[in-house]
Amino acid sequence: MKIRILAVLVLGTAAQALLATPHIMIGDVRLEHAFTPVAVESSLREYIPPGETSDHWTRLASFRIIRKEKDSKKYLTRLAETATQSNPMAKARFLQNDKGQTVLDTITFAPADSPVKFAQWGMTRAVYVKGTGLMVYQYAMRLYQIDAESAKLIATERERMMAPFVAAHFNEQEDPSIKPKEDLQSNVERLAREGWEDPTDTVN
Repeated sequence: MKIRILAVLVLGTAAQALLATPHIMIGDVRLEHAFTPVAVESSLREYIPPGETSDHWTRLASFRIIRKEKDSKKYLTRLAETATQSNPMAKARFLQNDKGQTVLDTITFAPADSPVKFAQWGMTRAVYVKGTGLMVYQYAMRLYQIDAESAKLIATERERMMAPFVAAHFNEQEDPSIKPKEDLQSNVERLAREGWEDPTDTVN
């Protein structure tokens, strides 16, 4: 009986730990906290689907604060230039919705010396908040099989995820039934909603 009770407790604890894994939701996509490096000039958090790894993932979202950056337009432009210079087939463009929100849309490929080949499509947006730094959000998808269907898969993912990505606050939560915690991002987003101004966030 003691063994059975212990087994139930262990299983219950494991299930609770699974539910308690910090994660974010972008639309209906759940991504779990995967990586937080220690850095002085920027903070970074990455999220991937349950069961995937930082070395091999199909979806990834990241949030970082770059404290010395202020100009979102210049930052995204540099990212676009880096992307297009990485591979002759790489592409970068700026998309803007009817609210004037700008997103950098890129398609890049694995480095030539990478043992794993993939195509990576991603969206990036950036917002400057005075006293905090440049808040950079990214959502990306990797395709490890590149064929005639790849362009269609990317177009479908773009159409499905653009609006949820623009609306997402990247606030971590530990259980679907628990409301997102008020953390650094949510506080900064609240300040942003209350009147931050960034004249550089629109790309002509």
